Amino acid sequence: MSEFQGGLLLPAEEGAKMYLHRLARLALTDAPGDPLYSLAQAPHTVTAIHHHAGRCDQSGKQIAEHAANRADWTLRLEEVGFSVRLGRSCGVIGTLETPPTEAVVEQYGAVEHHTQQVTFPAHGVGGLVRMSFGNGGFQGYAVTSSTGLPAVSTKTVDRAVMSLALHWGLPHHVTITRRCADRT
Repeated sequence: MSEFQGGLLLPAEEGAKMYLHRLARLALTDAPGDPLYSLAQAPHTVTAIHHHAGRCDQSGKQIAEHAANRADWTLRLEEVGFSVRLGRSCGVIGTLETPPTEAVVEQYGAVEHHTQQVTFPAHGVGGLVRMSFGNGGFQGYAVTSSTGLPAVSTKTVDRAVMSLALHWGLPHHVTITRRCADRT
């Protein structure tokens, strides 16, 4: 693990969940109150809530317990770089803007194979993006990680690069640099 300005940067993890979900899981492991956490609808945001039935304000004991748990969750999330605010009811909302993941895309193999190699230089991982054709012509792009595992196929190269970033559990805000093959 390394750090970026404002937070912790996790290494690539093949087949991992989305980056912020991984980071929240790391921060909230063994947290009191066993929080449920998920990606929020707002970009760069994770929510954590108490796992229970009924309302959060059913007793003074539960109110005090939830306040203590929210304080603990806040500290844990802030330690890995999230800025945290209170959520609705008894939860917290953590926001973290990660630096973009840099991807390099270049021709791979013979041109007629319609394959491009994607690398994430800062993470030492990547994969291949290959045009897929069927009886009806172009079907999309097949995406395979550098270890040979399939990632989610897409309709564009840019989305294929994002698919690989998500497959590796990297921040999915991706900047793409295209390198042209040397045709000498």
